Amino acid sequence: MSGIERINQESDMSEASYKYNIGFQEMVDFYQKASPKEVQQMENLIKKDSWHGFKRLIKKVLGVDLKG
Repeated sequence: MSGIERINQESDMSEASYKYNIGFQEMVDFYQKASPKEVQQMENLIKKDSWHGFKRLIKKVLGVDLKG
């Protein structure tokens, strides 16, 4: 078994969450995984400049808790 295979088997590789994690990668992932309804919700939140709503929807769809 290679080192990478062993790490993948033994480790929980999850998204890092840190103070200024603004969510670029999460937005990419969001648009790949979200339903059409969730995409529309996100578009509305962005238009309203709702950072709190943005974070909540990212958490709901991806399970990532953005900080900041």
